[in-house]
Amino acid sequence: MTDVSFYTTELLQYAILELMFGLRVDVQHVASALTYTLLVLLVAAVARGRAVGIEALVRTGVAVAVILVPASGYGYQILLASPDHTGTAVPLLVTWLVLDRATTGGTRTAGWRLALGLMALLAWAQIGDPLALFVGVVPLVVVSGWRMWRDGKGERSGNAFLLGAALISALVAHTVQVAVWRAGGFSTHPATAEFVSHERLPFNAHLLRDGLAIDFGVYLPDAAGEVDLGLRLLNLLGVGSAAVAVVVGGVRFLRRRTAVDGDRVADVLTVAIVTNLAAFVLSTIPYDLASARQIAVVLPFAAALVGRTLGPALLTFGRGTPTRPPTSRPVAALCVVLSLFAAGLVVRVAAARPVPHEAARAGDWLMAQGESYGLGDYWAANITTVHTARRVRVAPVVAGTSRIFAYRWESHAEWYDPAQHDARFIIVDLAFNSTAAAETHFGAPAERRDFGRFAVLRYEHNLLVGLPAYCVPDVAANLADCPDLKPRLPHPRG
Repeated sequence: MTDVSFYTTELLQYAILELMFGLRVDVQHVASALTYTLLVLLVAAVARGRAVGIEALVRTGVAVAVILVPASGYGYQILLASPDHTGTAVPLLVTWLVLDRATTGGTRTAGWRLALGLMALLAWAQIGDPLALFVGVVPLVVVSGWRMWRDGKGERSGNAFLLGAALISALVAHTVQVAVWRAGGFSTHPATAEFVSHERLPFNAHLLRDGLAIDFGVYLPDAAGEVDLGLRLLNLLGVGSAAVAVVVGGVRFLRRRTAVDGDRVADVLTVAIVTNLAAFVLSTIPYDLASARQIAVVLPFAAALVGRTLGPALLTFGRGTPTRPPTSRPVAALCVVLSLFAAGLVVRVAAARPVPHEAARAGDWLMAQGESYGLGDYWAANITTVHTARRVRVAPVVAGTSRIFAYRWESHAEWYDPAQHDARFIIVDLAFNSTAAAETHFGAPAERRDFGRFAVLRYEHNLLVGLPAYCVPDVAANLADCPDLKPRLPHPRG
């Protein structure tokens, strides 16, 4: 697998959808829409907390306003088109929802039953994505440890249960991954993150700014028209609200005196956001705008935090004071903002037109030519295989400067065995200039066809013969010679 297995998150969702609709390319789009719908609903539930009446409406309203509509362009690609790591927020929000229902403020002490439930939920999230260790386990450990130190003796046992549950969940997740590997199941690549050098900190900080702008829908360079630009400018309210909520949450977390005057879930959300952003800046993970996915969970966490921290303040502002009559302006303004977002969503959907993926067009042509097996750049490989219902199977490869390598990334060694398969074409990605590497490695093709971003090169010999392998990060003579991958505890990552 990749460095993220998704086995307990998106893959379960895909399996259910495929049972209902079959394995088709649009399963990914349906799954993305379902994931984002779950995020919006869970954010609303976490933001609401135990509030009722108008306060509950205001809390959920401001939270939904922050997360309701992903922006087009990079925002869509990060939050909807790519599962890495948007869906990880789903099990984590479920975890915080359970924590909130079981312990509100400090009035109820956490017991072993709650600790066991949280341990299971956090382990579930970590098996699917190691990022959950840093935005799930670490925040709960920090908050519980801080409360143990600051609170009275009566609260220490409950916080100790929560701290222990978080730590044990990491051990459980790692044990499950090792057991799966030893039973002959999947293995994952360890994350290759390290602490960044001080010279690269400004570059990471620049990417952090752009990444947050993409996730929160305020990245202006890829705005599609005046309406989209206006909605992005409106999203600045969400960014500002999130920033204020994190500051307020941090101050309350550090200054709180006893358990009864603190919001445990708000504390966890605040620490999770700060941890994710700090890891992003201090690690070697960020490399381009696509790295915004590494901080995708900040959006739903911040939206829920805005509802819990600023929602009550907004409601208090609207109720007035003895010298100022109550007003419904904040609530009315919130309704206007939500209406604008909803209208923007309708406009975007109405303007959208389905466009066949270029790799799918390549697959249709290959079927017409009678081709059934070949190689292809990573994205072209899986899209073509699914689009053609495996009538054209494409094994993923990665291009070097002058060679093509079998790719040990969501793949099997038998896919590259020349004794089992005869690969007579390669789909190259023109955006990455892999054509030159393919022609240097395999020679001049017998035929070439272009399909937008992709090109199909056809050959009269088996391309699998003598194909080396990129084992990530090592190189081997073939994929079968790559060393075994043993599950490891995840490295710090953005």
